[in-house]
Amino acid sequence: MNKSQITSSIFLSLILIVSVVLNTTASYIMLFKVKKKELMHLFIISLSTTNLLESIVGITPQIIFSEQSLLRKTPLCIFSGFAVFGFAVTSITHMSAFSLIRTVIVKYPIYYFQRYKAFHYKAALILSCYVYGFSWATFPFIGWSKYEVDLDKKRCSLDWKLSQSESPSFFLAILIFCNILPGTVIALGLYFSTKIIHRRKACKTRQDKNKTLDILEMEYLKVNFLSAILYFVIWTPYAIVSILTLLKITVPAYLVTVSALFSKLSTISNVLINCFINKSFQKHLLNLRLIRFLANTNFKRRLKNHSSTSCHFFKLEQK
Repeated sequence: MNKSQITSSIFLSLILIVSVVLNTTASYIMLFKVKKKELMHLFIISLSTTNLLESIVGITPQIIFSEQSLLRKTPLCIFSGFAVFGFAVTSITHMSAFSLIRTVIVKYPIYYFQRYKAFHYKAALILSCYVYGFSWATFPFIGWSKYEVDLDKKRCSLDWKLSQSESPSFFLAILIFCNILPGTVIALGLYFSTKIIHRRKACKTRQDKNKTLDILEMEYLKVNFLSAILYFVIWTPYAIVSILTLLKITVPAYLVTVSALFSKLSTISNVLINCFINKSFQKHLLNLRLIRFLANTNFKRRLKNHSSTSCHFFKLEQK
């Protein structure tokens, strides 16, 4: 195993471990610690589950077979490509939906809280993300492009070599509907949210009783901003590869590898943005038994060290 393979394996292993820990923790807190589950809470549970499965299905085979190159397609390899592609598009769709929902909350808070309490609204919105994501993943099975060994021969992915006549139109479609369109929705959500919030802040009729609302709006704005930045950082490499492919420019294998590695970061970034930077979530996190046990153990160790140091200095003073 050469240095690049070792580096890649370490990087993927870290992402897998962190993704499993963070997404499992977020799902557990949302399911068992949050009593009143709103639409956003259910979306976070769904997104965390999606990212958890994406990281396990997508990263584990790459770590196991890091020393080998794929020479042929196998049913397991094709299924892995299908699952990873489906979960990735589903995750992107969740992010777009998050942006839209936050914008609606900021713009029409009363309408949101009146309309989206019903269970069928929540179920339909979440289900639509999975239907959209796995519809795109299913198209290669019914003749619109196909799954093939990736250019760096590390995984099964899409037909980047355009060996099938339908592949160019499929790549153009996923570039538009699975990359550019979600990015546009996220960017517009950030723009309109920022515009609405700053316009309200500039209004002199705002009273002190609206301070809670101000804090909530700024939290939404911060999350929208971070989501937009990380979306474009993580998914732009794949957009570049898609554009080069459509222009029939030879794509270097290392660029495909870098794009795949960057995309895996979304399994961590999503849960960090939507959960771990949230103060309410942090309170639930700090109340977990394991966290409290670790905190108490660390406190006792520091107290013991402090006591030992104090006794040492006391003996020196006596001498």
